Amino acid sequence: MILELTAVIALAIGAYVLGSIPTAYLFVRWLKGQDIRDSGSHNVGALNAYRQAGSWAGIAVLLVDMAKGVLAVLVPKLLGVGDWALFITTPLVVAGHNWPVFLNFKGGKGAAAIFGISLVIVPWLTVITAGPSILVMLLLRNVVLGAALGFALLNTLLWLTGQGGQQVGLCLLLTLLVTGTYLINIREHVFSSIKARQWRELFLHMAG
Repeated sequence: MILELTAVIALAIGAYVLGSIPTAYLFVRWLKGQDIRDSGSHNVGALNAYRQAGSWAGIAVLLVDMAKGVLAVLVPKLLGVGDWALFITTPLVVAGHNWPVFLNFKGGKGAAAIFGISLVIVPWLTVITAGPSILVMLLLRNVVLGAALGFALLNTLLWLTGQGGQQVGLCLLLTLLVTGTYLINIREHVFSSIKARQWRELFLHMAG
């Protein structure tokens, strides 16, 4: 038990450090010599990398950030650690992406890492939800609404298909984490819009 606990502590630290590697920042700095935080949405993620450095940069960042989530699930399993460790490693790899130690704790939103996590845990359900989510992103040109639909569908399908409590609980935890991160990032606009009762502006900003 002590050996397993020590392994989980090491995995937890490793997951956070892995998540903290600022993929989008590094790619944009390498390709354009720019700080991704100074332009576009200022978000250290795949979409902003795409806007600043082109489609290949965006795809590369997306794949690498997804791989972080995949590793947060596979490494504990390969080491034979109990599945309960996933409730530590997966949120921490997302937290590292959202609040990276290498960028003064200002990072992305964590959606790509969560997609990688769910792709390992519930692959078929993840693929099924990815279709409608991508379609909404393309038709409405709105990543936030597409991602929100994807998370909602995945949580719903987990419940409808009778998945285990661990899968449902982990997905809910990660959904709350990415939602909370997004709301924290736009909190000033949310508070000002509510105070001014500008409900349309509030929705448009949250959806954008």
